[in-house]
Parts: sequence; C-alpha cells; structure tokens
Amino acid sequence: MHPSSSKGNNPQLWNKLLEALDDRLQLGLLDQLRRVSSYHFEDQTLTIQAGSEEDNSYLSRPAVAQQLEIFAREATAVERVRLATPA
Repeated sequence: MHPSSSKGNNPQLWNKLLEALDDRLQLGLLDQLRRVSSYHFEDQTLTIQAGSEEDNSYLSRPAVAQQLEIFAREATAVERVRLATPA
C-alpha cells in the first residue's frame, strides 16, 4: 500500500491511479501525488489537496493538470480533477 493511500476516501481507486502512473513511467507526477495532503473521489470528480504550495504550483500548470486529468479518467473513470488549496 502506498503511504498516501490513507489520505482519502477510496484507497483502492487512488492506488489504481498511482499504479497507472508508475506503469507509464510518469515518475514526476507520481512523486507529486504520493505527497498529497488528501484526496477525495465524489460524483465523478477527484479532488486533490497538494502537500505544499510548491506541489500545488506544479500540479496547477496547464500541461501537468491536463496530463493528470487524462490519466485519472483512464485509470479511475472520473470526469474531472480539481485541485484544492493546500492547508
């Protein structure tokens, strides 16, 4: 089990996303997602709270956000990914 699995409401689905990133060698994005403060799956939306402002800045980049959404749709069948402001 990944250390970030216990930070959200659906560890199996979250691990499926992390494994998909690992399988496709998306190591930069995978590293960022392993450090999230929390995640939440609800109504076809994955909400991610980054672990730091730096991580949030990285995940907010248009190209990274688009890449994350594509992988999340494929791995978890969510319709969109939303970033929450870090605590």
